[in-house]
Amino acid sequence: MARVRWGGPRLGRQYLAAATVFAALLIASFASFAHLLVERLSRSYLEDVLLSGRERAEELARQLGGKGNLYKVIETKRTALAQISAALSRQQVIDKVQVFDDQGKLVYSSEFRTEGLKGGFPEGSSELIVPAAPEKVVESSTSYQIRAPLEDIGTVVVSVSKPAMAARIAVLRRNLLIQTAVAGGTSLAVLIGAVAFIWHLVQRNAHLESKRRLNEELAALGSLAANLAHEIRNPLNALSINLELLEEDLASRKTPADTVGMARQEVGRLSRLVNDFLVYARPATPMLEEFESQALLRDVAALLTPACERAGVALTVADGSVRILGDRAQLSQVLVNLALNSVQAMESAPTRRVELAARPSDGRVVLEVSDTGPGIPRPELARVREAFFTRRKGGTGLGLAIADRIVAAHGGKLELANRRTGGLVARVILPAAAKE
Repeated sequence: MARVRWGGPRLGRQYLAAATVFAALLIASFASFAHLLVERLSRSYLEDVLLSGRERAEELARQLGGKGNLYKVIETKRTALAQISAALSRQQVIDKVQVFDDQGKLVYSSEFRTEGLKGGFPEGSSELIVPAAPEKVVESSTSYQIRAPLEDIGTVVVSVSKPAMAARIAVLRRNLLIQTAVAGGTSLAVLIGAVAFIWHLVQRNAHLESKRRLNEELAALGSLAANLAHEIRNPLNALSINLELLEEDLASRKTPADTVGMARQEVGRLSRLVNDFLVYARPATPMLEEFESQALLRDVAALLTPACERAGVALTVADGSVRILGDRAQLSQVLVNLALNSVQAMESAPTRRVELAARPSDGRVVLEVSDTGPGIPRPELARVREAFFTRRKGGTGLGLAIADRIVAAHGGKLELANRRTGGLVARVILPAAAKE
């Protein structure tokens, strides 16, 4: 039976296009989500740093608050100032902490470096004057300056470095993009696997459904053909009997009977074709019983002996026996059919030999029919079991098809293979009989 195909390339292209569009939408959604998330992260990180810096600056202002000279206040609060400065340095984006007096002159400065803190009282300079600005956060080209008033005696300024902030945000952004890409790639891989698995299930289910429908149609056709063959067989039998009587009558009158004999041969061939077709269309259910393989092979050899002697074929039965569970008559029919095919295939072979054998193999029983003929061409090995396919003139093309059905009804399989040394080996592989 030809393989059932479903859907075709057009449906496959449509399904692939739909899956591609869905995958593209998924990738676009992940990219959009990553972009929005990165932008939101950058803004949130900047806000958190500025808010944290403002809180630290206000805490520092509270620590330095009090009456008196600002220099003396800073000197007495140096420990608290160092602790707050150390906490700010761990953020890795704070550039420096500065304290200005009420005149705008720099009183204290602490610059943060990778090797630690550096702070103290600066040298007097007209440049170290805080510019007047009422805002609590002032943005310059290189930093954000967070200001906290120090009561009436000065101002605390915490500077956030823009390059350090940008570098920190870049690292966070890169890590986030990598994690998003990994999550997106994993989701896409899962999607591709799911799409492939669903497509496999769709094809498999459609194939099984198409095969079921085809089997139903073939069953209906087989039933119709079997009824037709049954109706044809009865007239053929009657015609054969009448031709035999006519041949006898013509022989008594000394009239040539070659034409009648040829007609009888053709009627006989049609009758065999109809009988084979009935067996193929309506296979009988196997009547299972246990028996020895050697007894089966001897019976088959007895049936084959006349045909082998006429064809000059040496027939041998290998030693050894195994227990078989099956329908003895049907298995005998299978082996006879396989052996006759071998005999007919060796008409021009220089060495003509057919061997019947039985052996156990991996918990199963193997019945073999091997010959020394020409074998079967490789392109035809897959077709010889199809109904009405024959390589022999006058053959019905149903012998191997019937044998294959009988073996399948026994829960086994029929294998055909060319031998390396020449010839063909047919293997009937059956379940082994249960051990007592």
